[in-house]
Amino acid sequence: MLPDELAEPVAVVGARLVDISQNGLLLEAPVPLPPQSTLRLRLVVSGVKTEIEARVASSRRRALRRGRPWGVGVEFSEMPAAVRRRLARALGTWRARPRTA
Repeated sequence: MLPDELAEPVAVVGARLVDISQNGLLLEAPVPLPPQSTLRLRLVVSGVKTEIEARVASSRRRALRRGRPWGVGVEFSEMPAAVRRRLARALGTWRARPRTA
């Protein structure tokens, strides 16, 4: 789900968030990251910042991207239950927002 489709703000500190789900996210990076490596991310959901652990699932070059040409897919591995609930609420409310043409 695209971050701008969410009713509640979700961000990753220091990275551009491209897509997010309940299980992981896609962010842009200046270099590829090794698959299976562990990352510590600062995830901000509804204004609350939490450090979480994630595993790199893939690093792929993104066409026509300068500065941050790599799309890095990560899978959440450790996340507090309260953060999972906030993220589920943010992901679950996107349909309620009116779409503009």
